[in-house]
Amino acid sequence: MKRPLFAFILMAAAGWFAIAASAPADESSGTIVVTAVEIRTAEGGNLIVALCRNRERWLDVDRAFLKKVVPVKSDSMTVTFESVPHDSTYAVAVIHDKNGNGKLDMRKFPYPRPKEGSGVSNNTFRFGPPAYDKARFALAGASVSLRVVMRY
Repeated sequence: MKRPLFAFILMAAAGWFAIAASAPADESSGTIVVTAVEIRTAEGGNLIVALCRNRERWLDVDRAFLKKVVPVKSDSMTVTFESVPHDSTYAVAVIHDKNGNGKLDMRKFPYPRPKEGSGVSNNTFRFGPPAYDKARFALAGASVSLRVVMRY
């Protein structure tokens, strides 16, 4: 009596796992793949990749929606953000944090400019901080791939 019940339970569990494995992916979220290129590997340090959702937190890596820190190992590195909600537009900032202090260090003289490498989505560049509106993009499908050129 116990064997048929045990076999039934095993078969039911196997069927449930098969259904769960074939369930569609969450359509309300997607993946953002960021590839930073032209990294100066000889300078060592970490790459900070910050995903921002709004203008108020733009360029503040400590308040970013999502952030990843990875050691610099090559002149081209890829970081992936998974399960990112579709409900917003985003912008990406990448910092080559050479000294490991977790922020973009700036020169003060003769005018403020970064001491470390940096780049943003859409490779927008201007004199002064990059604008959120120029760097933003939408995540509407399953994934978005971005190529960010580092500037030193």
